[in-house]
Amino acid sequence: MQEGEFTYYTLQHRRTHKSPWLDPEGPLEPVDDQEWSFSSWDVFGGTAEPWAGSGNNYKPKHKKAHDETHSVWACTGRHGWWSLNYAVKGLKRVRKAQAKGKFDSRDGYGHHEQAVRYEFRLVKVTVSKKVEEVSLEDAFAQLEKV
Repeated sequence: MQEGEFTYYTLQHRRTHKSPWLDPEGPLEPVDDQEWSFSSWDVFGGTAEPWAGSGNNYKPKHKKAHDETHSVWACTGRHGWWSLNYAVKGLKRVRKAQAKGKFDSRDGYGHHEQAVRYEFRLVKVTVSKKVEEVSLEDAFAQLEKV
């Protein structure tokens, strides 16, 4: 992990509509979800930065953008891109996929349980990291006070 100040772009999302549970073809009802959340790469990352191929030929579809997301992760421990250009492309991918139901709720067997729609946005994040060693003596002294 590197020390310093880092500025990157990342995705946030919030739910806007959902169908009734176990009725994914039912009417989409508005959701009162005003809070934005940072988008998990576990859910949205494979769409924002897709991979292609299989076996030993499985690789990022957009190598330079993927390398940038890896660099952001290595420096900050968070997901995103250094450049606005790659971030906008990732945003377009997730918006297009969600309109087709890519992020609908499914069970472990892949059964479609609920239609869910999201709104996405890009945010610019600046983080500062400083790492300082703590001596064992100081740590033990602090434990004795507790």
